Amino acid sequence: MSYDYDVVLTRKDGSVRNFRIFGQPIPSGGDIISLPVDGRVIKARINEPSQGSEMHRSVDHADAVEV
Repeated sequence: MSYDYDVVLTRKDGSVRNFRIFGQPIPSGGDIISLPVDGRVIKARINEPSQGSEMHRSVDHADAVEV
């Protein structure tokens, strides 16, 4: 079982950053994670997967929003 996944982070200023996380299980919707951005550690909340979405997301992908 692989514990690698991608995070797409949307910052408060509207910018978007992509991260690849290695060796950790994918967090659930609503979980808070820490990510390194510009030499600082920021907190981000994992979004709940949208139900009924036509776009199929892979199980190794998570969207997050800076908190």
